[in-house]
Amino acid sequence: MGETSKPKKPKQPFRLQEHVEWIAVAFVLALTVRCFVVEAYQIPTGSMAPTLYGKHYAVKCPDCGAKFAVGKPEWMKSLPPLVCPQCGREARPGRVKVSEAGGDRILVSKNLYGFVRPRRWDVFVFKDPEPGKENTNYVKRLAGLPGEHIELRDGQVFIDGRMARKPARVQRVMWQDVYSWNASTAPEDYWDPSGDWQVRSQGLLLPQGPSGWQKVEYSRPILDFYAYNGSAGLNVVGDLEVSGHAKLEEESGRFAAAVWADSDTVKAVFIPAAQSLTVELRINQELVARKSAAQASPREFDFSLAWADGAAAVTVNGDEVIRHAREIESGEVPLYTRASGVFFEGASSPQLISNVEVKRDVYYRADMQRPDRFALGPFVETVPPGNYFALGDNSPVSNDSRVWKFVPAGNVLGKAFFVFWPLDRVRPVY
Repeated sequence: MGETSKPKKPKQPFRLQEHVEWIAVAFVLALTVRCFVVEAYQIPTGSMAPTLYGKHYAVKCPDCGAKFAVGKPEWMKSLPPLVCPQCGREARPGRVKVSEAGGDRILVSKNLYGFVRPRRWDVFVFKDPEPGKENTNYVKRLAGLPGEHIELRDGQVFIDGRMARKPARVQRVMWQDVYSWNASTAPEDYWDPSGDWQVRSQGLLLPQGPSGWQKVEYSRPILDFYAYNGSAGLNVVGDLEVSGHAKLEEESGRFAAAVWADSDTVKAVFIPAAQSLTVELRINQELVARKSAAQASPREFDFSLAWADGAAAVTVNGDEVIRHAREIESGEVPLYTRASGVFFEGASSPQLISNVEVKRDVYYRADMQRPDRFALGPFVETVPPGNYFALGDNSPVSNDSRVWKFVPAGNVLGKAFFVFWPLDRVRPVY
């Protein structure tokens, strides 16, 4: 049989009126969304860096290859110092490729606070509270609610005398890079081994199995340094996270990771068995938590130990196995931590610790300029009714409630919730 062809459908005539109507509807919808639901903003300054970037220089470290951002203030005509946050080395401008970049572009929910109250740690947008500057918009982190007594002490936020603890999703984005083994070109410059510990290219090696604990310690001070600012840190940071990969040769081995500040030490001890791994959390040698979990390879695992806002968390292979928190009152905390650090201990088995990373928490300075670091007291204020207390994550350079006190509720424009540009920065905002 011969083939038959389907009759062609008649071509629909072009109707200009329909297209114009659809364009008009789309335009009205876009205006409606912009006016009542969501609006886009571009971050002009680096007061929230590295959570949000303003205008900046994009830099690639010539020593370790790490990519980082350095702020580009309007008043600065030349490049600031380019100090890599991963390897700590300063790059000379002639050796490094630098390109200019605009600020992050964010989406802001304009009506959310009409249905729910603003919450502590929200990133929110508001009109400048200083008289005569209402045409300028700011983006900061909400730290204090109406009626609360705020105290900034030792880099921490205290609310009504108790340390304010950040939710886990917020804490994750607020860890700042201090050290990365994979970015370090000379790891022996960063670690102080004792006993049989050795600093090798592949990691920290304990080649023998000593019966007693032996220590290897991170040797540099951990300060509130921001590569984004190109300036040195001033304050010792006590809230730290250390992570890496541990491999123990023998089942009898013991390994411990620890962070410390002044006289306080938080330690995670890892004890392998045939088919399980036991984890102990000790604070100043006191056992506060202990948990055993089945592991396919109990002598080889990824680990992390974090101490922030009075809470300790231990993970194994990405899963949290222990979390322990305690309430801390402002009177228990010094004005400034004098020393802090990270160390590992090993016993009873040869072991290799690799892929080590050290991070620090955001440090909220009591003020922006402090000529005598041990003489000044904490920043103390009470938030009036109908107002909020705002801080920038880039505390050394942020113009915020430490300067102009409070944000009236009527100045609040909305909650930032998403970075949509540039593409390599696309993510939710916490």
